[in-house]
Amino acid sequence: MPSVALASERARTELPPFSQAILDRYLDAHGRYIRGQPGGRRALVKYLQAPLLDFRGRQLAEADFTGANLERASLLKAGFERASFYCANLRGTDARHADFRQADFRGASLRGANLAGAKLDAADMRQAMLARADIDGGYHLWLQGDGADGEEMRFSVDLTNCSMKGVKLNSAKLKWANFSGAILHGADLSGADLTGAQFAGAVLTSARFDRLKIDPSAFDKCVLDPSQAALDRVPFLESLVNDNTRWVETNGKVGQPATLDGEDLRPLNALFAKRALTALSAKGCCAIGVDFSSAQLQGACFDRADLRDANFSSADLRGASFDGALLWHARFDDADIRPLALAGGSARDFSFKGAKFAAGCFQNSTR
Repeated sequence: MPSVALASERARTELPPFSQAILDRYLDAHGRYIRGQPGGRRALVKYLQAPLLDFRGRQLAEADFTGANLERASLLKAGFERASFYCANLRGTDARHADFRQADFRGASLRGANLAGAKLDAADMRQAMLARADIDGGYHLWLQGDGADGEEMRFSVDLTNCSMKGVKLNSAKLKWANFSGAILHGADLSGADLTGAQFAGAVLTSARFDRLKIDPSAFDKCVLDPSQAALDRVPFLESLVNDNTRWVETNGKVGQPATLDGEDLRPLNALFAKRALTALSAKGCCAIGVDFSSAQLQGACFDRADLRDANFSSADLRGASFDGALLWHARFDDADIRPLALAGGSARDFSFKGAKFAAGCFQNSTR
């Protein structure tokens, strides 16, 4: 599907960005509006430029953010019931536990957003039908991609690589929505219209929806619950991990580094946190949502691993390698990612060449 960009009719430039102080005036006035207090005014902020700004905890029911740029803004626990995000840019936003019930997301981009725990019941995420006449106030659409010269274009809501754990999408309108790579663990899509929706590479563990109404090709490479074969390997893999810890604790006299290449580590979720696992090899493993927090993983190798939503907070990752890994929504807060000193005065760098991750993934890490 083509993408949408809004530009000035005359200069084809974006509106100047709001400062937090100016934005707060609009949000305060809207708060008074929904409480019925004097001086209240509905926030009609079409084409607003507010990337990286703070909406946390605000109550913005029925606000109009048509065409707005809210990229990487914080929407944590904010209320947006019945709000309009028609063709808005919400890429990389932190919208955990936000309330979007009955909100209009037609044609919006939420690529890489964190919507874990958000309420999206009856939200409208159908593709938008856009023509030049749809954009008023001196603005028009730049149409990019195939068919950009057409009179009318269709734009699907983009939920690529979103974290949508536990979201409620009951009866939502999700026609032609793109969930490729999204984390939908525990999501409830009961009764949602998923006509033409795409789930390639999505994490669908414990998700509730009617797969029989969706073309099987839409589920290419999606991740489901661990297989029985993976569950049967748990005792053996546990022994390898325990061996790795003994190897570290005895300075190499007993045990050896674990080789978990290509394994499904999700059934072992509680096994890795705070463990001594230096030199562990887990190339190409599936460790979605696995907890490695505070583990000693110096020199470990996670090349090409699927580590979406994994937790490496406070882990010692000196000299570790994550080349080509999927790291969407993984956490590395306060992790140590400095080079690892080796014998002879050399060092091994922390490496993540070709890895896919969101901005802020390595926040507060030691480098």
